[in-house]
Amino acid sequence: MHYYDLPTSGDAREPKLSLFLEPRSLVITAQEQYTEYAHGIDAVSEDRVARGDLELANAGMLGNGGSSGASSLLAEGVLSRETRYSLTCRDVARVMNVSIGTRK
Repeated sequence: MHYYDLPTSGDAREPKLSLFLEPRSLVITAQEQYTEYAHGIDAVSEDRVARGDLELANAGMLGNGGSSGASSLLAEGVLSRETRYSLTCRDVARVMNVSIGTRK
């Protein structure tokens, strides 16, 4: 999962913060992290964490629950994705449409 600055016209999307989401993980995005940044999960078939390309904010916490995927990602830099499910709950007055950068 990546967090980005809110888009302005023509800006490239460079992650400001990246997290590796292990199976059965829970992420709660609140306060400034929700209101000041766009967030999302890229549609890719494998996660790549090459040295210097991307730093995971939660790298020190990975694999503590016995996740072999996290260990593989950290050791080899590549992890093939499997099917995942996501549930999103929101309690907001306005929602940002990231694709066009406007508020509804």
